[in-house]
Amino acid sequence: MNKIMNINIGGIVFHLDDIAYEKLKSYLEEINTHFKKTTGGDEIIADIEARIVELFQQKLSSKKEVITLKDVDDVMAIMGKPSDFEGESNDEYYDPDVKQYSKKRMFRDIDNRIVGGVCSGLGAYFRIDTVWFRLGFVIATLSGLSILVYLILWLIIPPARTIAEKLEMQGDAVNISNIEKSIREEMGDLRDKLDDLAAQAKRKFRKKT
Repeated sequence: MNKIMNINIGGIVFHLDDIAYEKLKSYLEEINTHFKKTTGGDEIIADIEARIVELFQQKLSSKKEVITLKDVDDVMAIMGKPSDFEGESNDEYYDPDVKQYSKKRMFRDIDNRIVGGVCSGLGAYFRIDTVWFRLGFVIATLSGLSILVYLILWLIIPPARTIAEKLEMQGDAVNISNIEKSIREEMGDLRDKLDDLAAQAKRKFRKKT
């Protein structure tokens, strides 16, 4: 009989048998060691843990309350290990029995929104240029139905706020490699915006002087 151990991941407590606990503990330690000294490491770790929580919760039910070694192996196969991605740019590690892509879900893309992110979300989901959806809504406005339809979609389609949700919106696998890549891209975009603001401030200061 295996002992039951408790572990806190992202503020959520899970019950694991002792073998699963030791393997998951080593896995989380590897993730922390790999990312803790990198730029944005804390955010990367937090998003990885949030995804692990989500995957574990999918495996639990009223009839199954303990995470097993197989559950941990399944999660590791989906997420991959930091060492699997070292020295690789676009290559990804996957267990051959695990799907390479997450099931695509519809979200509002609030990062590229003009109003509520409905059109940009539809564009991401159907892989069609957002301009066509926006143009369609503008044309449909002449019928008087466009605004109502847009508001209904705004209400029923959730926004993509987390890294996992943004990846699912694109249909990309929610694994360590893609989470790290997405966060670094966001940080790069933020740096670019800050650099632009700093350059604008310098130009305004020079004009005044």
